[in-house]
Amino acid sequence: MRLLPLWALLITILLIEPTLPFLAIRSAVRRVGSLIPITTTAPPLAEPVFIVEGPQNTPTPNELPAPNWSLEISPIFTPEIQYWKEPIGQWSQTYRIKPNLIATLMQIESCGNPSAVSDANKKGLFQVPAANFQQGENTLDPEINALRGLTLFAEMLASANGDPGLSFAAYNGGQSVFYTSPAEWASETQVYQYWGGGIYDEAEMGLSESPTLQEWLDNGGGDLCRQATEMLELSPQD
Repeated sequence: MRLLPLWALLITILLIEPTLPFLAIRSAVRRVGSLIPITTTAPPLAEPVFIVEGPQNTPTPNELPAPNWSLEISPIFTPEIQYWKEPIGQWSQTYRIKPNLIATLMQIESCGNPSAVSDANKKGLFQVPAANFQQGENTLDPEINALRGLTLFAEMLASANGDPGLSFAAYNGGQSVFYTSPAEWASETQVYQYWGGGIYDEAEMGLSESPTLQEWLDNGGGDLCRQATEMLELSPQD
């Protein structure tokens, strides 16, 4: 009987606010939760990065297997280029460029004259810009000239996805040709692509003579070849 007033009070409270017991229970749970220490999970450690400096035992170009093409050049090229046929075969293996591509490049750049120097200060067999050489290098040395010129041409071939004509254009006009229409190229670059692409295609077709090469000779290439003949001490019939 003594608890009757308390029960009456509780019943009255429940009638006024039925959710009061649930609020009290939730408050108690929160209170207990705040007393439990919170543990945090440490972030995972980053994977270590290893940098290899100075890798050892990497193959040099001459240690690579022979390419799957003939190391001979086409007979269409002039005697001045035939003079270089053995080095061209070696450079083909070293720089992984087909011999007829190398021969075509040499044909229209210098006609095989290792001492050729242009008005724009391009030098040697492959008419390499002076800025492409390292300090102290003999720019007219055939091996050094091939290193710089054919390394550059190999980069153009890779950028052109192996397209010979586009590679010739880029060798002459720079990498900007990859992002512009041929109609926007300098006229020299357009003509250079015509000579290079035509001579190379005819060499690869197995022709005994190249109409495009003859056209190049008739349009000024003959003078270049006469200079090369004199430098290489070849007789006109060689």
